[in-house]
Parts: sequence; structure tokens; C-alpha cells
Amino acid sequence: MRKLRSLLLLLALALLTCGAAGGEAALSIGDPGVIRPGKAVLISFTAGDGDVDIVLEDGNGRELSVVVAGQSAQAGENRVWWNGTYNAIPVPEGPARMVLRQGDATAETPVTVGPVAPYLAQAALANDLITAEEGLELSVYASEDGTVSLARAEGEAWITMAQWDAQAGVNTFRCGTEGVPAGETLLALYLVDEAEDISDPLVLSAVFAEDASEEHATGSDAEEDAAAGEEGEEGKESEEGEEAESEAPEANEADETDETDEKTAEGDHELISYASSETVDLIEEVELLDDDTVFNDQRQYTPNWTSPYYGMDTTMNYWTLPMDITDEAAIWAMLMQPITVVDSGSKNAQRAQVTIRREPDEKSDGVGVVTCVSQGVHVLERGDTWTKIECYSSSFHDSKVKAWNMLVQGWIPTKYLKTVNPDPSMGMVVDKLTQRLYIFRDGHLFSTLLVSTGLANAKQPYNETRSGEFLIVSAVGEFKSDNIYCSLALRYNSGDLLHEVPHTKLADGGKDYRRQEAKLGTKASHGCIRVQRKQDPSGVNMRWLWDNRKMNTKIVIWEDWQGRQIPTPSDDTLLYYNPKKGQSYHSQPTCNSAKNIELQPFTYGELDTEPYSKLTRCEYCTPVLRKAEIAEINAVYVPGGDHDPVMTKARQKFLNQ
Repeated sequence: MRKLRSLLLLLALALLTCGAAGGEAALSIGDPGVIRPGKAVLISFTAGDGDVDIVLEDGNGRELSVVVAGQSAQAGENRVWWNGTYNAIPVPEGPARMVLRQGDATAETPVTVGPVAPYLAQAALANDLITAEEGLELSVYASEDGTVSLARAEGEAWITMAQWDAQAGVNTFRCGTEGVPAGETLLALYLVDEAEDISDPLVLSAVFAEDASEEHATGSDAEEDAAAGEEGEEGKESEEGEEAESEAPEANEADETDETDEKTAEGDHELISYASSETVDLIEEVELLDDDTVFNDQRQYTPNWTSPYYGMDTTMNYWTLPMDITDEAAIWAMLMQPITVVDSGSKNAQRAQVTIRREPDEKSDGVGVVTCVSQGVHVLERGDTWTKIECYSSSFHDSKVKAWNMLVQGWIPTKYLKTVNPDPSMGMVVDKLTQRLYIFRDGHLFSTLLVSTGLANAKQPYNETRSGEFLIVSAVGEFKSDNIYCSLALRYNSGDLLHEVPHTKLADGGKDYRRQEAKLGTKASHGCIRVQRKQDPSGVNMRWLWDNRKMNTKIVIWEDWQGRQIPTPSDDTLLYYNPKKGQSYHSQPTCNSAKNIELQPFTYGELDTEPYSKLTRCEYCTPVLRKAEIAEINAVYVPGGDHDPVMTKARQKFLNQ
């Protein structure tokens, strides 16, 4: 058996340097071997002091992917890990050239890109403490059919505990714990597919009880996890509301139509960087990890997660803060920080955009666009004339640079940059993964509302709501889009607006919200953010946001990176219901959907048992999803999958231009 040498680092394209500092060195790059997207390889190169670019090109010099861009190197030997993807797009299979550039000098090596490698992801133990009586139970996602092996660390050796047949998707496995000593133990899982290719190991920590070493056998099996959930009941109310008329409808708002094409089910895979390993029959040696280093640590998912500059900025800001809604203090601090925006001096500044250039030159190709006045940028390298920034490209349907919501890095004139202090009374977070709007006041989470962000389709990839850091810059009011009306609209990014869930006009002058309200909590718009109109227990809804609006209120939008997961609430989380023929479960003991009714508590662990299993989610107070609903979403966003093949294909088309 050959030895497995794995650091199992969460790489995110971090550059490792070695060799003497100072001086110059001839440019050269080593052969990394066959590149399998999803299985990171170590690339060695020699360079001088300064920034380097490494790209993958085809035989005609067309760029296929980026390994690193503008990365700092030291004179001598340097190394970089790469997992065969860029901007969440795997490099296409076939022959290619890996090209190293530093200044005017280049070096290259031929490479072969193989098929996507098998991988395991999202392993979870059923119990925090494993006992002999219960045995070991875990769930894990397999990228394809194959055999999953489980081994445990014992000193410097690895001992196989079980092997199971696995199906593509989420599997549940069980085995006994005979011979396992009490205490904390490292476990390693790996997948061998039908072609006998092996995945990188997935390592996790488990705690075994004192009786775990006693003889106990529970057998083993595998089962595919089924996940399905019901949508909340449709609202049945119509409501008269004040209509603001501060501005007329504009071109990009008109994209907010009522019809959308279905998204396709096929597309390339998005993969996570993690360390490479040799192909082995059994794990024999693994270097122990720090306690806080875990596979798919959700803390890695920051707004700039796929950036080649990920990890270089050690300050806390929107770009570096993990997308964890429970860290109220950190989120509030981020929402109150000054924001760097672009202002070209255009008279129509709120609609104007500036092209982000590949090089610090007005004639250089555009890699994205940034909206003036309202959109924040992450400053990477400030110069007297040009500044390197990154942001999500705010490409709309009429943009010349069609980098649909891509996280891009490039150059803009330094003279356009200015710093703005956000309004200190409130800040907002929109999470595209949970489809929720989180309102913060006075350092704490104040309210949570249902939203619908953009739903892209093959013909309209620009429907995807652009992520990033923004400021509310004007009140638009109501506008019509085809046969629907959108009220109380606030502008934060050119044609992307925050507004009330759309309605249609009734013959008697009333408003019918039912069709569009049924979509809240899921992607449904053409780029704008639709917000619930039903008041939460504190009276908060889109009307409240309109009435309490302040210009320069910061609103940040979190990207739903592949690999992000919605945490399952603890079983002792309190929920509420009306025992007298109530049809919904609630997040709080009082609710505007059940006025003057005293709601009774029960626990989240009881939600799937009688009499609670038939209750639907309340559309006013935004209670948590059921376990099956969370599992269903998490399975779509599991590391290595592709929750949005439409966007993957559209971005690949742009990169291949």
C-alpha cells in the first residue's frame, strides 16, 4: 500500500513561497501532472520578486482558466495549489498549456486536463458522542456511484472500520465501534468510483464514549436521503397601499416581468479546492490538522471566496466576513463601516457605470462593470492613476461587458474612488441562499423578512441579482412591469431595486398579491429584490422599510456560493402554533396572522410529529424551514455540485470570448 501525503488544507488558491528573498530568478514552471478538476495539484514555479499571473491556454492561445492573477511571488521557488476551477467553472478536459507571466517574461509547460475527479463532501455524524450501544452513524455526499471506505486514526496508522456501496447523492452509513478507544479520534472517508479513481480524503473528528471499545455490532447499510418539503400556504389578502411616484419606470426595472423560463438541469460542476493525494487502497498516513481546520468549514465562505486574493486581506469587512447571520456583532460592525464607491462625475450617476479593465489602460478589455455612487468595491492595490479593485460585475441586459454577477478583479481610474459613510441607524443583509432579508438596528438583528431575488434562465442570465455591497441612493416608488405593479421601490444598484412583492390590479381597484407572494422565499424576480408586505410581529415589512428609509443605508447581498449550507436549528428551538384549528407554525408567540390569539409553544424537534407535522410555515413571522426542506436545499448546494448550471454556462461563454 502506498502512503497518502495530504495536508487537507482549505486552499482557496493561497500561494506558498520559499527560497531566498530579493534578487531576480529566471522564469520557469514545473509540470503539475494531469489536472483533475476537484482534486488540487501543487504547481511549482521559479520567479523574481513581484506579481505573477498563471493561466491555462489552449493551443491557439485562448485563455481557458486562471490559476492565479496578480499574485505576489518571491525571488526563487514558489508553489501554489490549484483545483482546476476559476470563478466556480472547471477547466475543460483536454490538452492545454500552463503559462506563467511576470512582467514581459513568460514560461510555460504542457498539461493535460482530465475528467472531474470523484469526491466526497458534507460529512456529518448523527451524534456528537458515539456510544457502543448506538454505533456510528454518518451521512456524506458522494459525487458519483462507488465504494466509500471509513478509517480511523490510531497513532500513526489508519485502521479500516467499514466499506459501503454508495450512490451519487447523500448517503447514510452505519457501523459498529468494536475496538475503538474512548476519546477524540480522527476519521477519514474516501470514495473509489467505478473506474477505480480515488477521491481526496475527507477528514472529520469524532468523540467516542467510554463504552465504545466494548464489542458491539450494528451492521452496516446505506440509504439515500430523501428530502422534500411543502411550500407555505398562499396569502389570501388584498391590501390598499400608498403609491409613491418619485420616478417613472426605467429600462432595467422593466425586466421585472411575470414570466420566467425554467432553468436547465444540466451544467458544469463547481468544485472546492482541497489538497491532492496519491491513489491508495487504504489510508496509511495523514498529517494531523489543527482543531479548527475542518472540511467545508462554513467560515471559508466569504463574499470573495473564489477570488485569487482570498485570504490576503486580513481586515474585517464585507469581503472578508464569513456569511454567518448569527454573528450579530461582526455583521453590525461591517454594516457601519465606510464604503468605497466609484463616481465618474456623470449627471445620471445612479444609473452610470464604469468599465473595469483587465490592465491599467483605457484600451484594455473590460472584465466587468461597476455602478457609480451606490456599489462598493474592494480595493486591492491603490495607485496614483489606476487602482486594482474587485467586485461582482453589475452587468445588466444592455451592458457591453456581459460578466453576469461574476466576481471580477481589474483596474479603474483612481480619481473615481471616494469613501462614503453609511447611515448609522440601520443596515440590511440579503442572503440569496436563504432568500431572507435581515434588518439590523442598534447592533442586533431586528427583523427577518422573506424575499425573492433574481431567477436566471438561459435567455436572460442577467436576471441573477447582483451580489455585493451597496447603498440605498434614491426612492423610486411604484412602477409597472408588464401586467404586475411593484410598489415602494428603493434604488441600490442602477436597475436593481428593493421593492414590495408585486401585485396585479383588480377591477374594483384592489390589489392581488397571491401569485407573487406564493413565490417569496424562492428565486423569482428578474434582478430586483422583492420583499414581503405582510407585517412581522413588530410591524416590519416593505412598507416599514419605505417609511423608515434613509439615504445611504447600507445593504449587502450575500452570494450563494456552491458549498454553503443552511444550518439545521437545534431540536430545542421554540416554535408556536394555535391549538384551536391553527394551520401554521410561527417563530414568535404573537403574530399578525393570528391577532389576539395566544400561541402555544412546542419545539423544533417535534415539528415533524403529530399534531405539528401538517402545519405550514407562517408567511408573516418567517419561521425556520423544516429539516427535510433544509436538507433538500443543502443537497443542491453541496460542495462540488452546480446549483445554477444556467449561470455556469453563461459565465463560461463570457470567459471563452
